[in-house]
Amino acid sequence: MKITDLMSKEAIKIHGHASSKMDAIEQMVSLMYRQGNVSDKEVYKEAVIERENLFTTGMVDGIAIPHARTNAITQAGIAAMTLPEGVDYESMDGQPTTLIFLIGAPDNGDNVHLQVLSELSTLLMDHDFCEDLKNAGSPEEFLSIIDLAQSEKHEAETVEHPEVLAVTACPTGIAHTYMAAEALEKKAKEMGVSIKVETQGSVGVKNELTQEDIENAKGVIIAADKNISLNRFNGLPLYSCPVARGIDEPEKLIQIILDEQAPVYKGGKVKVENNQEKGWRIPYKHLMNGFSHALPILVAAGFISVLTYSFTFNNTQYFDILNVLGNILHLFVLPVFSGYIAMSIADRPALGPGLVCGYIAYSGYSLKWTYNPYDALANSSGFLGAIVGGFLAGYLVLAVKRLFKNVPDMFDGIKPVLLYPVLGVLASGIAMIVLNTYLVKCHTLIIDHLYDLPLISVVIIGASLGAMMSIDMGGPINKFAYLFANALVFTEASNSDVIMAAVMGAGMIPPLAIGFSTLIFKERWTQEERGTTLKNIIMGLSFVSEGAIPFMKKDQKHVLPACILGSFITGALSAYYKCGIKVPHGGIWVIYLMTNPFKYVIALLAGTIVAGLIITFTHKSEN
Repeated sequence: MKITDLMSKEAIKIHGHASSKMDAIEQMVSLMYRQGNVSDKEVYKEAVIERENLFTTGMVDGIAIPHARTNAITQAGIAAMTLPEGVDYESMDGQPTTLIFLIGAPDNGDNVHLQVLSELSTLLMDHDFCEDLKNAGSPEEFLSIIDLAQSEKHEAETVEHPEVLAVTACPTGIAHTYMAAEALEKKAKEMGVSIKVETQGSVGVKNELTQEDIENAKGVIIAADKNISLNRFNGLPLYSCPVARGIDEPEKLIQIILDEQAPVYKGGKVKVENNQEKGWRIPYKHLMNGFSHALPILVAAGFISVLTYSFTFNNTQYFDILNVLGNILHLFVLPVFSGYIAMSIADRPALGPGLVCGYIAYSGYSLKWTYNPYDALANSSGFLGAIVGGFLAGYLVLAVKRLFKNVPDMFDGIKPVLLYPVLGVLASGIAMIVLNTYLVKCHTLIIDHLYDLPLISVVIIGASLGAMMSIDMGGPINKFAYLFANALVFTEASNSDVIMAAVMGAGMIPPLAIGFSTLIFKERWTQEERGTTLKNIIMGLSFVSEGAIPFMKKDQKHVLPACILGSFITGALSAYYKCGIKVPHGGIWVIYLMTNPFKYVIALLAGTIVAGLIITFTHKSEN
C-alpha cells in the first residue's frame, strides 16, 4: 500500500504550531476534514481522543501517530503536521513532539489503518527519514520524501533475482528468527549485495523463497536452530549454521556465499558449520523442534482453561463447550511434542510413531494400567514421557531405515509410507508401553514433591529459574527453564502456576531494563540506541527476552549480570507474592488471568529498575 495515496497536500501542514496536545489534535482533525473523507468532524475527534485516553500515541524522538477507526470516516486517510517548536503530546520519552501523523479509517472491519500504521512505523524507525520530514519546506516535498523512502524499501524487498538467499528460524520463532533476518538484510545493503530472507517464525513462513529465486541465486544461508526442509535447495551451494551466527556474523555468512565457499547441497543431512552442532546441541535441536510445535497448543489450552473457570456462565452449555475445547487441546500437547521430536530425528516417517508415543505418555498406558480417559492426567508421564517417547520413536525409525537400506529400489515407494511408519509404530509403541510404567512413577514423584514445598523453596525455584531466563536470553539455558515451567503448568500440580509466573516475569526483565534505561537516562545512550526504546518496552511486555541481545553483545560484562540480577529479583518476588498463571505466554497482556496481578507488577518494576540502574551506570557510554 502506497502511503501517499492516502494523503493530500491539503492535509499536510508545514511549520505548524500547537499550544497543547488537545490543540494539536484539533488541528490534525481539521486537516483530515479538508480531505473530504470525514462525515462528522466532532465524532471523529472524540474517537481520536478516546484512543488517546487508552494509551498515548506520542512515541519517542518527537513522533506521534494518533489514529482511530470510526464510522465518521468515509475513506481511509492520513494527515500530517511538522512542529519545529514542538508540543507537549505526553510522549513516552517526555520530550516535545515535532512530527505528527493522524490516521483515520472507516469502521467496516477492514484493517487498513493497521497496515498503514505498520508501514509508517517501520519507515519512522529511520532517524534520517524523520529528520528529512521535519525539515521539509512544503507539502509537495513532504510527500516526495515519503514516496522515495517507501519505494526504496519496497525495491530492497522485491529484488528480481537476489544474489544471496537465506532462511532464518529458531525454536519459538519469535525474536531470533527476525533479528537474524534483519541483521542479514542490513549487512547485505551495506555490502551492496541483493538478498532475500525467508523467515520461518511463529506466524508461519514470510517472504517465502520461490523456485525462480532459487534457480538464479548464488547460494543460500540456513541460519536456524530447528530442522528446515532443504529438498528445494538441491544443487544449490548451501551454508548451514545456528541462528545466532545470523545475528552475530552476517557479513561473514554472506561473504561465504559470494566467495563460493559453501558446499553444493546434494540431499540428505547437511553439515551445520562451525559451532556446536555436536554433542548436546543435536538432541537440543530435536527437543526444541518438538517444543516449538507444541507451544501454541499449550498456550491456547492454558488460556481456554483459565477462561473456563474464571467466569460464571448463566448457561452451562457455554461452560461445557469451553471445557471440551480445553480438554481437546490438552490431549494434543504431548503427542504433538513427541511427534515433532521424532520427525526432527528421522523425518516424516517418524511423525506417526512419535504421535503414538506422545499419546501413550498422555494416557499413562502401561503394562500395569488400562487407559481411562477421565483419569488421564492423574496417570500421565507428562512432558518427561513425551520427551522420552519422541527420542525413542525417532531413533527406532532411524534404525528401521538402516535395516531396509539395502532393499531393492523397486520398494522405495512403499518404504516411507508403509514399512517405516508401521514398523516404527510397532517398535516404539511397544517399547514405550514398557518404559511408561517407570516414567509414570518418576513423573508422579516429581509432582508429589511440589505439593510439600514450603514457601522458601518455591521462592528459591522461582529465583533460580528466573536467573536462568537471562543467562543466555533465548538460548539453551533460557529454553530449559521455560520448558521446565511449561512441563509443570501442564500437570496443573500445586505451585506450578506460581513457577510459571515467576519464569515469565523474569523473562520480561532484560528488554524492559534496557527500555527503562534508554527512556530515563537518554544522555547515556546514542541516538540509534535510544531509537530502540519503544521496541524494547513492547518486546519486554510481550515476554520476548531477546530484545536485549544487541546491547548484551556490545557490553556483555555489564549488561548481562545486571539482567540476571533483575530477573532473579523478579522471579523471587513473584514467587514470594504467590502470583500464578496457567497461560505460559503473553506477558503483561494476559495479566488479567493472573492471581495477585498488582503484586506481579511490583515484582516486574523491582527487577526492571534494579537492572536498568545497574546497566545505566556501568555500561560503556559512547556519548
